[in-house]
Amino acid sequence: MKKQFILRSFTGCALVLFALSACRQPEQEKIQYVSLSQAGCTFPGTGGDPLVITVETSPARWTTEVSASWVKAEPGADGTMLVLSVDDNPAAMERSATVTVKAARASQQIAVCQLAPDLSINRFRKERAFQNGGVVSPGGRYIGGFTNKAMGGDAWDYHPVIIDTETGERIDLGPFPSSLLTCSQPFAITDYGQLFISDHRNGGSILFELNGDYMLSGVPEGCVDRGCVMGVSADGSKWVGYARREKQAGERLNPYCPVIWENGRGRILPLPAKNFKGQEFVVGAMARGISADGSVVYGTTWENSDGAMIYWKEDRVRYVGEDVHEIKSVTVEDETFYYADGMVCQAEIYKMSPSGEWISGAYQKIVLNDDYSVSASVCPAFYNTETEKTVVLEEFDGAKGVHVTDEGIAFIALPMAGGMVYDLDAGVTLGTVAEWVYAEYGLIIPSDIFIKYVSPDGRVVLGTGVEQPAGSKGRIYPWYIIPPTR
Repeated sequence: MKKQFILRSFTGCALVLFALSACRQPEQEKIQYVSLSQAGCTFPGTGGDPLVITVETSPARWTTEVSASWVKAEPGADGTMLVLSVDDNPAAMERSATVTVKAARASQQIAVCQLAPDLSINRFRKERAFQNGGVVSPGGRYIGGFTNKAMGGDAWDYHPVIIDTETGERIDLGPFPSSLLTCSQPFAITDYGQLFISDHRNGGSILFELNGDYMLSGVPEGCVDRGCVMGVSADGSKWVGYARREKQAGERLNPYCPVIWENGRGRILPLPAKNFKGQEFVVGAMARGISADGSVVYGTTWENSDGAMIYWKEDRVRYVGEDVHEIKSVTVEDETFYYADGMVCQAEIYKMSPSGEWISGAYQKIVLNDDYSVSASVCPAFYNTETEKTVVLEEFDGAKGVHVTDEGIAFIALPMAGGMVYDLDAGVTLGTVAEWVYAEYGLIIPSDIFIKYVSPDGRVVLGTGVEQPAGSKGRIYPWYIIPPTR
């Protein structure tokens, strides 16, 4: 398995300002500094990839000093890069060293940490080759995704990938040619290793088995196309997702409908009596996720851009955050328009805690302006399906809730990048995602990433980050933390 270094993502800059000389040299000649793209990093115990750090100095010539022989610091060819690498760690504990970058009298240190070998530590991995994200099974046993390869012309080969988090084994299925199917986005994987990926060519979902077999999802009763699976229960006996149903009298479109499959047979779930704004449904709704025991399902409406959250529990369908859901209206020139405040989300999975006790999302508040236009504000919100009360975190303006555990540990995605962790029961912030991961797992990870899912036993974590290599567009990648290899 290819092992990646773990970044502590912060920059460093050291600056020295000298007094004017008698010759009154130009301002830029009096400033000496060393600026680094990051001032700390952590490598795995064995097999770590080299790390490239951007170096900017004045004067331009710089040198390095290394405090330990197991760390190698080599300048790049153009003088603006520093390449760090480490020898494998033979000890049973982590070790640390420093690399000092000097430019004249200015200097800056890089803290280098190397973990103990993988057999004794949690493992942090990025899956940069995965296309359109990754998924984790309800119990955390498997992680899934897919890679692709251009074969010339419009032809592609697709390789579904399943990773066993207990053994570290990586199972590469395929190739499957695009003339047969087109992998679009992974949505779910069971604790038995059944991976569901949406199929852009044939519609619906493809179910891939560990042995390489696959099957296409069928057309649920009362629907006109193959269903797309977005979530699974822990034992794999229940799936949820959506399809388009048959038109009824007076309908112009085939509306989307939420679907649950039980032992392979799909049926349509009921909708609320009215949509989020208190009007008749037109476009419909979709199911997005299901609790581990299959007792609670959540989804979203699909009326224009509403994205209102709904859930099914004990044979009832309700709006998530009913206690903060408020329908409003305004009449302009004898025509009445409706809008609503409440909990919303996009087409996102993992919004619910494993047991279905908590559902995460965003509280959206609509404000009517003087010219009758509207503006919306959002902040993280977490709804308890047992107490039927919503916790709204207004202090995180512009952010949203992305996941929550049964213990009420809430994960928040910030507007620009990175995330925060919040204890709903205690009402306190537990720090950034990077700080929380270090406290819980002893790993130093990038600061600009957020968490999507934590397994019920806390041993497996799935998240998302963004990278922008030099000269390339930024791309989203999945990352995960898994236990030491057994």
